[in-house]
Parts: sequence; structure tokens; C-alpha cells
Amino acid sequence: MSGTALARSTMRFGTRFGIAAVVLIVLGPFINRNFGVGDAANLLLPSIVESAPAAVLVSLMYLVLLGLCVLFGAALITASLVIRHAEMSDESAPIEESDSHAF
Repeated sequence: MSGTALARSTMRFGTRFGIAAVVLIVLGPFINRNFGVGDAANLLLPSIVESAPAAVLVSLMYLVLLGLCVLFGAALITASLVIRHAEMSDESAPIEESDSHAF
């Protein structure tokens, strides 16, 4: 796989993770109110964990997915930009050849 193709696919996957994070952010209140705890401040109270363990798991999974999508998206987009920068600096750097390789 060439550097350009690798940079494109990395950017594509990074933007997909970013879009998934935005969708999770937009749907977060709906998910937490209907299926989760409803408020992150009450997430780890012992009374809520005992009375609704499934709701706590839904809220925790939402938070974990959101964090992973944001982190992976940012890491992949950064890697894509680094690949593109390295490829462009390799193309623009002049190749110098010397007549003798001895010291």
C-alpha cells in the first residue's frame, strides 16, 4: 500500500470514528434518559447501582464508546496528517549524491 493510499484510508476511518462520536454526542441525552441512568452525576451511587444495574451498564457503555470514538478518531486523523506530511517532505527534499563515499 502506498503512502497516499494509506493516508486516505486512515483519514477515512478517522472521520468515520469522528462522525460516530458526534452521533453519540447528539443521541446521548436520548440514550441516557430512556435506557440509562439519566444523569452522569448519579451514575455510581450505590442505590442506583443496586436498583437498576442494567441502566448503569448502558450508561457506562455509552461513555466508554464515546471516549473510544473520540480518541481513535483523533489518533487516526493525526496519523493520516503525519503520513501526508512525511510523504510531502520526502518529495520536496532534493537528493544529494556525492562523488566519493569515503571519509
